[in-house]
Amino acid sequence: MFKSFKNYYFIILLIIFSCSDGQEKQEYESAIVLESIVLPKVINETSGLEILNEVFITHNDSGGEPSLYFFNLNGEITNSIKLEEKSLWEIYNNDWEDITADENYIFIADTGNNFGNRSNLNIIKVKTNDFSIDGKIYITYKDQEKFFSWFPRPKHKYDAEALFLIEDKIAILSKDRSNLFTDLYLIDKESNLRQVLESKITYDVNSLITGGDYNEELGLLALVSYNSVRSQYLILFEDFNLENLAEKKFRKFKIPIERAQIEAIKIIDETTFWITSEDEGIGSPYMYKIGIK
Repeated sequence: MFKSFKNYYFIILLIIFSCSDGQEKQEYESAIVLESIVLPKVINETSGLEILNEVFITHNDSGGEPSLYFFNLNGEITNSIKLEEKSLWEIYNNDWEDITADENYIFIADTGNNFGNRSNLNIIKVKTNDFSIDGKIYITYKDQEKFFSWFPRPKHKYDAEALFLIEDKIAILSKDRSNLFTDLYLIDKESNLRQVLESKITYDVNSLITGGDYNEELGLLALVSYNSVRSQYLILFEDFNLENLAEKKFRKFKIPIERAQIEAIKIIDETTFWITSEDEGIGSPYMYKIGIK
């Protein structure tokens, strides 16, 4: 009888796990890799992506030079600008995480905060006409009462790696290791004063957000993220604007790229996107064009 019970128990577990696997596989749609471009190792930690005058712009993650790198569709560096040489400000790459631009300014998110201990989080404003620095917007989180130590790394929500422009605001989205949610914060892009941020909305994305882009004409917000087993995702909010934040649902697509750390995204149109990935032991960083059906 014991043997029969064991067999019965095994069958029940098999059914449960089979159903769970099936539900997991059906939970997300799948994106398609349409093109891959090898990028130079000088941008090994490409962490943001923007397009200005039909040229791609990126930058490295923490610890690198405070430089912008310009490259073409072949992945060739066409120019680089060290921002500290064009500024009266002290410019450091503390932890640059994303980049966005309008007709007057490039905005660089020095908002990486893995350990939750930074008191110098800021957005760097760079003029598009001559790439000189026009100040920094320092930010703090209204509800952050504790600044953590370096070790062990705490699970907190005061890290932000996605930056985009919407209406007259700069928006950032948090990378929340405590519960895999993301909080949306809004920043006045015209002011150089320190701003205290309060979450406008929280989305249960069940992953860690690493990059974002918004296209006002399409009303489309596109994010990239990953989970604890390093699966990579594309998350799309359609008909997105500041008036209907609480009503927004999203579509989530698994990106079929292994051994990657996707850090940035740029919208091409409703169904195609550029993304960049750091070198994760594969020899070079990459830019991919991905699509959805």
